This record gives sequence, C-alpha cells and structure tokens, in this order.
Amino acid sequence: MTLLYLHGFRSSPNSDKALAVIDYCTAHQLPAPIVPQLPLSPLEAITLCEQLIAKHAITAICGSSLGGFYALYLAEKFGLRCALINPAITPWVDLERDDNHARYDIDELDTDHRHYVDELKPYYTAQFTQLDKCLLLVGTADEVLDAQQAIRHLAGARQIMVVGADHNITDFGGHLDEVMRFVVGANPSLGG
Repeated sequence: MTLLYLHGFRSSPNSDKALAVIDYCTAHQLPAPIVPQLPLSPLEAITLCEQLIAKHAITAICGSSLGGFYALYLAEKFGLRCALINPAITPWVDLERDDNHARYDIDELDTDHRHYVDELKPYYTAQFTQLDKCLLLVGTADEVLDAQQAIRHLAGARQIMVVGADHNITDFGGHLDEVMRFVVGANPSLGG
C-alpha cells in the first residue's frame, strides 16, 4: 500500500491530521505516505497529484476538506481506495459563504487568484461509482462544510459519523486506526 494524503485549503503537510497519518504509518511499519504541499491552483494541485500517483504507484488516497474533494476525484479517476475526512463536495459554493471568506481570508486572494474558485468545478465528482472503496469520516457539527451534503453524496459508502464533531474532528486520532485499516484493506500486518 502506498498512500497519498491531501491536506485541506490553506493547510499544509504539517497539519495535525497529516502528521497523525505519518506517525501511524511509522508505528505500524507501513510505507511512508506521500504528503505534498498542494498549490493554491486546483489545476496545479490535481496535476501534481496525478504525477505523484504515477511516480509512486499510489494505491490509496486520503484527503481532508478540500483535499477530500481532490481525493474523491482522483479515486474515481484512478480506481483508488479512499478515505475522506469532512470532504468538500462543492467547494466553489463553500468558499463563497461569508463566514468562510473571513475564516480563510478569501478576500485577500488578489484578482489573479480569484479564478481558482471557478477552477474547482471541472473536478467535481457527480457520482462516485466505487463506493466499496470509499470511507467517509464526517463530523456532524462541521461549521465549515455541510456534513449532510457529504453523507448524502456518498450514500452507500462506509460512513463514520462523529456526532457533535466540528470540521477539525478533534478526536481524529480516535478514528485513525479504522481509517487506516480501511485504506490498507485486509492487511495481516495490522491484525485485520
């Protein structure tokens, strides 16, 4: 198993979730995950991920928030197992919400970068066709994204609903083993 982990909007490979995944792989003697710094441009981010998938023979993908949006698109395109953590489903809509403008400093994006919001639309996955390869971890009190939208959009996928959890899913570590067991599949080295 070679895992590609994708962080969220305005986040980094040093996010708590990314570091937890890296630490998990180390502790369980799994191959180190590929955890890139994603460019702001969706086109550049997808291009980078496609190059990494080819270069590292990626077999699974995990994404959080906007990284979950990218992960869903890439999992559908390449037939990968995927774990999505509070994924954006329609991020161009989410990024236009007033509260998210303030949270993510959207208005600070200069006019040359505002087109990135529209650049997201071609990567929308209207229907994910490999639901048996998808796990959704969602906080029901997500203040950034519509948790119910993700739950409806991925109906039929394995779903872990963390009641009362916010966008960060503060208790992510409490669900990490289940997430990782899913992305690696039935792996005897993890006792499953």
